[in-house]
Amino acid sequence: MSPVRLLPKVGDGLKGKAMSRFGLMLAVGAAGLMCGGATKAPFQDTLPLTKYLAQAKPVKGDQRISYGRSKSQYADLFLPKNAKGPIPVVILVHGGCWSAMVPAETTSANAADLARGGVAVWNIEYRRIGEPGGGYPGMYEDVGAAFDKLRDVAAANKLDLSRITVVGHSSGAHLGFWAAARGKLPVGHKLRGAEPLPVRAAINLGGAPDIEHAADILPIACGDSPKIEQIIGEKSAERPKPFTDTSANQLLPLGIRTRSIMGEFDDIIPPYIGHWWGRLSTRKGDDVDTTVIKGAGHFDLVAVSEPEWQQVRTLILAEAKR
Repeated sequence: MSPVRLLPKVGDGLKGKAMSRFGLMLAVGAAGLMCGGATKAPFQDTLPLTKYLAQAKPVKGDQRISYGRSKSQYADLFLPKNAKGPIPVVILVHGGCWSAMVPAETTSANAADLARGGVAVWNIEYRRIGEPGGGYPGMYEDVGAAFDKLRDVAAANKLDLSRITVVGHSSGAHLGFWAAARGKLPVGHKLRGAEPLPVRAAINLGGAPDIEHAADILPIACGDSPKIEQIIGEKSAERPKPFTDTSANQLLPLGIRTRSIMGEFDDIIPPYIGHWWGRLSTRKGDDVDTTVIKGAGHFDLVAVSEPEWQQVRTLILAEAKR
């Protein structure tokens, strides 16, 4: 979700689930390390944000397609070389705490690397918090429109729309899983779209598909900004439960295969968030899998320079080519 890495102190005022599940987990772990359990915290071995951004060099896609007039309403298509088709597709949704400070270019190297593995990649951009139209509801409208725009380029590029896998990193997992599930919103709902693109699978990379139950860790993951109301909208008489149409858990069962890939030492979105999604969606009848990458932090999962990305890449390609 966020570029901010904060370790909470017991008593810092985190609410409910965040303190009981995450704050205490880190506090107890830190206490164990200080008592001689290890010589240094495992987080010191994971990739920090500054190094991740330094190595996340923009890579130009094969095509850039606009789906609106805003500069952020576009998607880049990356195609595998010499592919005869039909080609399976990965829709890539970048993270960055829903913030305009982090663009889709941060995942363009991932898109290019996945394309070298034999899949097409649709790396989407959308209006984020901090730019006109960003946040609720424009952010959701954009992500949905970007998904649906894929139909317009499918035939000319021999894309297999029956084999679409959504991959979202960090806050992109929230939006990606939501977009995969939005067809379950009532017909005519303003966020649904006229004909939502069906997808076959969705993969969460170090994110929180269930933003409702992860909302309490936003102060840890994102710092003071954004506020949850900017992400899901304000509560009102017309909309008394804002999570109902913005959090994928409210739309379960999704009826597709979902997978979480989490970093063992992720101090932004801890692995239990992936396990929570697995437990919740399994109980609703969905096909779910959870993998924890040993030694990985939040950014190791998507940094193409790191060995952990190669493990993630293998898992994504295996799912996309099923």
